[in-house]
Amino acid sequence: MTAQFSADGGGIGTAVARRLVLADAAYQYTLAPVADAPVLVVDLAPEEGTGTRAAEYLRQKDTVARAIAVVDADGGVGELAVPAEPLAAWAGTGLDEAFVDHLRTALPSAGQVRDTGSVDAALAALGPVMLLRTHAGEPQPCTEVLMCTRIRSIGAVFVRVAQFDHAADADVAELVTSAFKYRTELEDFVRVEGNAYVGYEKDIEIEEKITLVDDAAIWPLTKSLWTAVEKGNFPGFFTDPGYELSRWHFVQYNFEVLAPEDEVGHYAFQSRADGTYRLKMKKFAKDSLRRIETFRNGLDIPGEDFEGYLAREFPELSFRRLPGLRRTKFDINVQSATTGHCFGIETDEITLSDGTGRKMRQVETEYLETRRHLGMDGTTIDSELSRLTGLVEAHLAGLGIAADRGLYSKLSFLRDSSRSAEL
Repeated sequence: MTAQFSADGGGIGTAVARRLVLADAAYQYTLAPVADAPVLVVDLAPEEGTGTRAAEYLRQKDTVARAIAVVDADGGVGELAVPAEPLAAWAGTGLDEAFVDHLRTALPSAGQVRDTGSVDAALAALGPVMLLRTHAGEPQPCTEVLMCTRIRSIGAVFVRVAQFDHAADADVAELVTSAFKYRTELEDFVRVEGNAYVGYEKDIEIEEKITLVDDAAIWPLTKSLWTAVEKGNFPGFFTDPGYELSRWHFVQYNFEVLAPEDEVGHYAFQSRADGTYRLKMKKFAKDSLRRIETFRNGLDIPGEDFEGYLAREFPELSFRRLPGLRRTKFDINVQSATTGHCFGIETDEITLSDGTGRKMRQVETEYLETRRHLGMDGTTIDSELSRLTGLVEAHLAGLGIAADRGLYSKLSFLRDSSRSAEL
């Protein structure tokens, strides 16, 4: 029987016991098992609160062992001596060296390997396979099974694939055995990184805008926001390991779609380093949270004859040319631990190319995709995006940067700038 869970991270237990399972990679991938490779269960610091997790991100500092158990193939449990001083179990690309030193003594002493010479080979086979989150404070205790889906030198990400009920006095061996039984659920969405995500609304851009009133430099602001997320000041969000920050620059040529009424919006040609253009096509009648967005890539447009291209490709549409611009954008990529949704916190500065030098600076918060996990729920996108925007807004206020939260688009800025230039 599967216990109920809450997609927004609420509702189960009064505290969460967390156990990192380090085991042979053959438990997750089709590999020949390594002889004598133990299944180590490392108790981590418990988590206060009642929330479930779509994903967890463990850095080296998060894997400090509070207790260590070994589960054998027959379901037996052996307790290992705890290190005399706090030691991290995992250090990015392998077991922490000091932790290995401890295990070289602890495993043979507990009779968990045949001889001391086999210890190093057995330990070399281990990697982070699962994270178990046990909610023991409810009338019906349950455990979430999070499988490892990404390993980077800076940490590992685990994603919820299953959840099961159990007795209140279930021991570590029972929990681990049950977790391995359920681990195959969503397996190929977890162990293959290219399968890990789903986008809920195809060709729909979902984003909020915070327009900076003050003349704030966006690179220092980006670093400040990034640091705040890394320090845990954005509760429930963590930066995307290995893709925390991306930087962008565009030269862009803009056209407003005036008619027909059901096609109005903004078309923009973005120059590429290879001499081609990408056409970004947005359809929206007014600034809004959701806008239709599609692209054409690799366009060859001799002489920058954008009007000619539009006339040939879209003869049914009426266009008005707007000022071109240069755009620099720094994206902090974050994930929600509670919902699995991925977002961008995107600091953005555009400078018009019409000779006026007018600028606009914004911080956009944009939904990108969702990590596949047990309990995926697309209805939580808007609320989690709004929560993230509120955290960004509070961070700006803390820096003393005046800003207006809303949906003010680049198209509106270009229109307003054109009207100002005509006065």
